[in-house]
Amino acid sequence: MTTIHRWAVGVAAAGLFSVATTVAIVEEFRGAERAKGRTGAEAVEGRPLPRPGEVAAPAPVPDDTAPPAPAATEERSPTGPVALPLQGCPPPPRPPGKGRPAAPSWRPPELVPEAQLPEALPPSAWKADLGPFEGKGMWLWKYRQTEGGDARAIVERAAAAGLRQLWVRVGDSREGFYAAEVLAEIVPRAHARGLAVIGWGFPYLWDPVGDARWTADALAWRAPDGAALDGFSPDIERASEGVALGERRVRVYLDLVRRAAGDRPVAATVYRPTDAMWASYPYEAIAPYVDAFAPMVYWGCTEPGQATTQALERLSAMRPVHLIGQGYDMAPEGGRAGTPSAEETTRFLDVGRRGGATGASLWVWQSMGAEQWSVLSAFAWPAPVRR
Repeated sequence: MTTIHRWAVGVAAAGLFSVATTVAIVEEFRGAERAKGRTGAEAVEGRPLPRPGEVAAPAPVPDDTAPPAPAATEERSPTGPVALPLQGCPPPPRPPGKGRPAAPSWRPPELVPEAQLPEALPPSAWKADLGPFEGKGMWLWKYRQTEGGDARAIVERAAAAGLRQLWVRVGDSREGFYAAEVLAEIVPRAHARGLAVIGWGFPYLWDPVGDARWTADALAWRAPDGAALDGFSPDIERASEGVALGERRVRVYLDLVRRAAGDRPVAATVYRPTDAMWASYPYEAIAPYVDAFAPMVYWGCTEPGQATTQALERLSAMRPVHLIGQGYDMAPEGGRAGTPSAEETTRFLDVGRRGGATGASLWVWQSMGAEQWSVLSAFAWPAPVRR
């Protein structure tokens, strides 16, 4: 049992909060403790100083609890469950005096009251091809730190690894759509090598209509040869990241994004559906407006097959699932140190493929080690048979 869990048990036992409330506090504490990173133009250009309060990534929710026994679907995996505890687990306790961090230092300038928001229309019938979300992929964030910002090198390495798509950050509430130059470098080259390019961005939802506007700008972008993004994925975060997350706000935003996307697929980047998240995060409000869920299955100290199975079982009943796996060091955010092992990465990919995921990708390119790259390249994720 980790220090934070001992604290939670003690608080609950003392009667200060209910067990459920204490668990929710712990989960929120972990999410808010994450290190912040660069976004926007700084992420594209690779300038040296981070912006406090900006979100570095599809945000992880470290989970250093021991998992229950593997599900029956996992036992069929030829790799078998990964032995626990994982290397670097449990992470060391935080230094004394490190309490709950302050709110993010930047927020949008104005919160549009819900009463002023348009009504989200009931989702109409649409048909989007999920092909761009199928198979293996990688996420790009700090573009100039990814293969030195060389689009040709990025695309060739992706193709050599057997990837089917690249997920490229294109905008956020602070700077709008800012990645036109990056997309002009990557998209035509990626398409020439058979790779889809999915744009992703960070809506704060203080102004859902404004967020939908910059998202539509990204979807409307065209290269000189007519090439465009193959899909979009909004990273839908919580209040600990400065987001005004609410069911009406997320519906209004996604309704407008769904209309702007046309017949291109939209995948919501969401938190891994742990018990605490499942009880508090608006998965059901999101599902009617998207073609797929892309859960951040950053397993931390949880057995990766268990984390993957839980995400698939809970989310696939609502929408197809493209999994996002852990390819980064959690130490800066207070989690386990070091990137996951080859065994863990293989386990994640294998359980995901056997469990029916449309595909799987890893966060994030510039921090991936050679061991994980080797596993990702070697792992076979056959294209589905289309009839």
